[in-house]
Order: sequence, then C-alpha cells, then structure tokens
Amino acid sequence: MNARLQHRGTASRVSSGRARGRTERQSAFDCIRQSLDSHMTKAHDARKRLLEEPYDAKLLHAWRVSLRRVTATLKDVARFSDDDLDDVLRYLRQCREATGSCRDIDILSDATLPAFIGKEGARLGDPEQMRQTVSDRQQEAHRQAVIALKKHDLAVPLQAWRHWVLSLDPPSDSAVRQVAAAAIEERFGTLKKRAAKLDGGQKRLHRLRTATKKLRYTIELYQHVFPRQSSAAWLKQLADLQGHLGQAHDYMMGSALLPSLAGSGEEGPQLKPFRRWAKRMAFDASKKSVHSLTRLEELRPYWRPHAH
Repeated sequence: MNARLQHRGTASRVSSGRARGRTERQSAFDCIRQSLDSHMTKAHDARKRLLEEPYDAKLLHAWRVSLRRVTATLKDVARFSDDDLDDVLRYLRQCREATGSCRDIDILSDATLPAFIGKEGARLGDPEQMRQTVSDRQQEAHRQAVIALKKHDLAVPLQAWRHWVLSLDPPSDSAVRQVAAAAIEERFGTLKKRAAKLDGGQKRLHRLRTATKKLRYTIELYQHVFPRQSSAAWLKQLADLQGHLGQAHDYMMGSALLPSLAGSGEEGPQLKPFRRWAKRMAFDASKKSVHSLTRLEELRPYWRPHAH
C-alpha cells in the first residue's frame, strides 16, 4: 500500500471545493469532482453511523453503493494526472469487499426467504424455525461487518483524494468530454461482451451485473458534459436491466446460501422446495434481463461523435 495510506488520519480538513468566492460557471471537471467527493463523503458518513448506531442494512447498502460508484469511475478520472491514485482505488475496493457477504445475508433474511415463506412456506417444513436460524446467522454477520468496518477507515483516502484535486491543473471541458466518451465506450463494449457469454450460471450473470453497474455509474458521472437529455434513456434502461439482474442474482445467492446458513447439506430435503422456487424465480428474472438488454442495444450511442 502506498505510504500515504499507511497511517491513520483524522477526518480531512481539506476543503472539498477548489476555491472559494468563484462566481464563474462550473467547469465539467468541477462537476465530476463534486460528484465523486459526494459519494466518498456518503460512504464515510454511512460507516460512521454504522459504528455509532444500531446496525441498519440500508446504511451498509449506502456504504457499498457509494464506494462502488467511486471505484467504477476513479481510474478514468485519474487519467488527468501523473498520479493515478491506484493505491486509493485498491484500498476503496478492499473497503467495499470487506462487507459483501453481510449484504447477501441481509437480502436472504429480509427479502428472499420471507417472499418464499409468504407464498409457499408450508413446503419448507418449519418455516419459523428456518427464519430464526437465518436471523441468528444474520446477527453474527452484522457483528463481523462492524469489525470489518472498524478496520477500513475512509478519512485518509478521502484526504488523499482532495489533495489530489487541489494539486491538479483542471482539464478543459473538451478534454473531459474525450475521457468521458472513451470511458463510456469501453464500459459498453465490456457489457456487450459479457452479455454474449451468458449461460444461465451465477458467475457470468454476476459479471454482467457488474458491467451494467459500471456503465450506469460512468454515464451518470459524465452526463453533464453531453446534451441534457442524451443520457436519460440510457440511464432508465440500465436501471431496468440492473434491477432484473439484481433479482436473478439475489435468488441464486439465496439458493446457495440457505443450506450453509441452516447447517444442512445442499440436497437437504427440507430445502428442496426453496431451492426449486429460487431457481424458477431467477430464471424468470434472467429472461426479463435479456429483453432489457435488447432494448438497451437499440438505443443511440450518444457519446460517439457521429451520433450527435
């Protein structure tokens, strides 16, 4: 890890603004800076609340999504400097990944399992006992998540990011637009490649879901450098696609998690009804994602020069 991240720091006192008293129109880079700074601050605040208040799954989600928005786009933004912020980026990824398993258990306990019990609970044997077992494991996961959060402070990377901004000669709007177009094109190309490799399995669906998030967050970060309404249709369709892929992922993950959380073998007879239901629901969500992909690929790639 880079030396600037090897020490503990107090909350940054570096101003998140480039300069005070400026009245001229904000540059494209200032808009990007404000957006990334906001996401990092939201993650910092969510972590603080998770450590000080009773556990809240929504706060953990805010922590993870805010960090993902930064890690999905920071590499491209760092191209404006010789300092690529690679150490900051790697550390933020570690922060996000440290609490991933807890998020999966929260979804199983709070959404997927209750949905099954509400429709077909009688087929689970003793649904209330299963719910309690999973809830107990969830509480332990919460405890482990808090331990992980204590080890992943954001004060120093936030300070490093703000110092990087203040030391940078701001790029022109034209330069920002070029980087934006290249980043969106790259993310869209990755999405199409991963979509072509879908095989019904969880691994490739997860990879497509990740590509979808990265494209969406990249388009959101740079939407102000293109005509106002250009990105609207893309963001709407990406949100639709992300929703279907997320549902499929949650059902697949729940089917894989429940046996281990319940302390039974994968083929435990009491869990077969749940696993069959989850598989069916994941298949339905996957079908909807394919239709959503088709609609996405029909949209005009507004970031390409010939598309204007």
